[in-house]
Amino acid sequence: MRRHLVLGALLLGAANGAHAAGLDFALGSETAQANLFFGSDAIGYGGADFSLGLFFNEDDDVMGSFGVKATGSPAGARPFSFGVGVKGYAASLDRPDLDVQALGIGGEVKYHIPANMPMALVTEAYYAPSITTGGDGDNFLDFNLNFELEITPGTAAFVGYRLLQTELETSGRDYELDDAAHVGIRLMF
Repeated sequence: MRRHLVLGALLLGAANGAHAAGLDFALGSETAQANLFFGSDAIGYGGADFSLGLFFNEDDDVMGSFGVKATGSPAGARPFSFGVGVKGYAASLDRPDLDVQALGIGGEVKYHIPANMPMALVTEAYYAPSITTGGDGDNFLDFNLNFELEITPGTAAFVGYRLLQTELETSGRDYELDDAAHVGIRLMF
């Protein structure tokens, strides 16, 4: 637990130096996750968003992630926005005592629900095949489905489901870091 608190403090400390654009926190019954988001304009370029993440669960699995994603709305598709990107993962699995690294490609589809209060359905998925998965993993999947509700400008709450799994090279079996519902908040600066 102490290691998780130190890693979380480091993530929050990075927010100051990276000119953070937002933080989100998600809690499940056996999981916790924090993500830091900032635009590429913080390093002198525009058009993409960066993310740093920290995930841990009750099985003492710990995972860090780093992603780059470009998001936008195509002409004529007003209620929808789309994003594509790359995300890297480094996970330490406690019970099987294995390590997995992965580089996945994926994206996001967001449907903005027309309503007086801003709401959206968001699905995001990243997949890394065996060629971009290393360590003790053979492939890697990160899938999210969320319902978001903007509480105030710059603050949103969400509820959703996440499947986070890797196929272990040693046994050929899927190992799930997360396969459950979660609730969370997002703070944008």
